[in-house]
Amino acid sequence: MLALLLPVAGPNPATANSDHAPASATTGSIATDGHDALAEERASLMRIGEAKLASGDATSALIAYRQVATSTNEDEEEASAQALLGMARAYRLGGNGVKAAATYEHLVGNHPTFSDLPTALLELGRTLRDLGSPKLAINRFYSVIHSTLKMPEAESERYRRVVRTAQFEIAETHLYIGNYEEASRFFKRLDLLDLAPADRGRARFKAAYCLALSGDRQGAVIAFNKFINQDPQDENSPEARFLLAQLLADLGRKEESLRVTITLLQSEYARGDATGRWRIWQRRTGNQLANQFYQQADYVSALILYRALDALDPAPAWRVPVLYQIGLCQERLQQPGNAVTTYDTLKKIAGEEPSPELADFTRMAAWRSEQISWVSTTRDEIIHLRPTAPEPTSAPANASSPSSSSNSSAALSVPGVPSAPGVPKAPTPL
Repeated sequence: MLALLLPVAGPNPATANSDHAPASATTGSIATDGHDALAEERASLMRIGEAKLASGDATSALIAYRQVATSTNEDEEEASAQALLGMARAYRLGGNGVKAAATYEHLVGNHPTFSDLPTALLELGRTLRDLGSPKLAINRFYSVIHSTLKMPEAESERYRRVVRTAQFEIAETHLYIGNYEEASRFFKRLDLLDLAPADRGRARFKAAYCLALSGDRQGAVIAFNKFINQDPQDENSPEARFLLAQLLADLGRKEESLRVTITLLQSEYARGDATGRWRIWQRRTGNQLANQFYQQADYVSALILYRALDALDPAPAWRVPVLYQIGLCQERLQQPGNAVTTYDTLKKIAGEEPSPELADFTRMAAWRSEQISWVSTTRDEIIHLRPTAPEPTSAPANASSPSSSSNSSAALSVPGVPSAPGVPKAPTPL
């Protein structure tokens, strides 16, 4: 395609004998027109490449960028570098990290004055990290910082943003390789910079998260509390509350852990929470901590959390499992009447023909209600079977005969039921 747009060699036959203009002027006009057409064709291909990248079509984008790259000369550095950058991005989008890294390296090595060199170095570092070369990635991120020193002052603000991004990537790479203490230090340094509120909040959250991963629980608790107080509506705030509740529970500070979880469950969703991030972490935090309390036999705390979870969502698919757990807690707390009421509510919410995922809960709830009723009825019958205590006689306590003592014991014993302390149990008849 591009070959058709190259300047035609020799004079134009249509104007070779013209008396109105010299042949040299005509040839120069043709060359200029051909160069402009070639430039326009390249620009069109670059726009196509950008559009295809944005739509996720890496193959078509690569074809467009490659045509531009193969049509440029060595002295056309900016156009060639832009095409190489597009090719590297297309390779990366297509999942070919090795070719992407090679293309980035070729661009960096052969076009040192490229206007967008810091961005190319930044993307190269990310590619190397994805390929499992974190140390090389960190070196490239540092190269981003060094490269901006040579850039024009007119675009200083844009380059400052790139530098801050590179610093974030250095900290993220330390986190990626498990160097949590170093990562935490880098994130704390970022908090000191002139960052946008969202970036500052992200740095604070990451610093606290790295402390938790490094094993510094006390330090992480302090850092998470600071982050939550300073950035309560940050997108990472619900996850921070989840991690804080877990840390407090692990440290044996159950009341504080319960308070953090209740506060999260009762919080209104952050504005603009289109992804439901707050709702997801509310459910996960409350459910995990409630289950943990239940397994530790702290049924009061578990019941408090399950009740708060029940209020999160009216959908049967959510409420039915939660109500079942509430019923179990009430049984453990010796509240059989409340448990039966909860199981009845569960069955009403599930409906007469519950969905398959809810049918098991309704069957178990019905069985547990029957067991509670049977135990209550049996206990009442046993109480009615027990005779009243005999009136005391005037005979001395040591005057009772062995036979009378034996008869009294047998009268107070019920087969299959434990006798009172100190009274021998009568043998169960065969």
